[in-house]
Amino acid sequence: MPVSDTIDLLEAELEADQVIKQHGFTTLPICPFTIAKKAEILVEPKDSDEPGVSGFLVRVGNAFGIQYACHIANEGFIRFTVAHELGHYYLPGHPESLFPNGDGIHRSRSGFISHDRYERQADQFASSLLMPERLFTEAIDDAGEGFPAIQSLAELCKTSITATAIRFAKYTADPVAIIVSSGTSVEYCFLSERLKEVKGLQWLKKGDLIAPRSTTAGFNKNPANVSEARQDDGSCSLDDWFDGAPHVEMNEDVVGLGSYSKTLTVLFTDETIADEVDEYDD
Repeated sequence: MPVSDTIDLLEAELEADQVIKQHGFTTLPICPFTIAKKAEILVEPKDSDEPGVSGFLVRVGNAFGIQYACHIANEGFIRFTVAHELGHYYLPGHPESLFPNGDGIHRSRSGFISHDRYERQADQFASSLLMPERLFTEAIDDAGEGFPAIQSLAELCKTSITATAIRFAKYTADPVAIIVSSGTSVEYCFLSERLKEVKGLQWLKKGDLIAPRSTTAGFNKNPANVSEARQDDGSCSLDDWFDGAPHVEMNEDVVGLGSYSKTLTVLFTDETIADEVDEYDD
């Protein structure tokens, strides 16, 4: 990741921490609606037929409002959307950039894969606000493993399964891969630090084919599995999914994401992966 991107994400994380401290939150869940109310930001639902648009930040003079698209009736999605728009409100430079002429409406799109700097920062702010590092890592210790752990954390934080899965991969001490797919193709992938250390492992990119003999491949052949949010589990080898990876057996939890029309795959193991980068290697 470029240094500028790392700095941007760190800035978003630190800003979210400051907002949490400012509003006195010490336990999960963190409520973005409470924060908006204290900041005198009106929050309301909005019927929208704009494809992919999840939320709106509205500015009139020095007054701000947040609208969230209500086409997805999911509490975690709504709370993340509100937190994302709060990111645009709080993060330095965002109001000035998004509203160069003063008043206006900014539209945000969901997805975690935006190439826009301000959208990436706002996503990071939302994740850090709703799942702050200290509280979230403490919760991970009691959550278990695989998809049940992610589901438990999502219920605790009142966050979406996808956002929670990505955060889980960031902070778990275990080898974990989070893969979001559509049909036979990868949409995006996140690896835990333990997997990032594996020498030779090549990351999955958007458009790469999913492992053809995996539980996910069989699951995605039936669209109803995805639309009806069904679940399945199985096992695979790490090198089935990632070129250059060692042959290590992984558990594979799969869940359909319903109206998102995508599939979430969680690869995990509590085994030690021997082919990790030696800290003394040059």
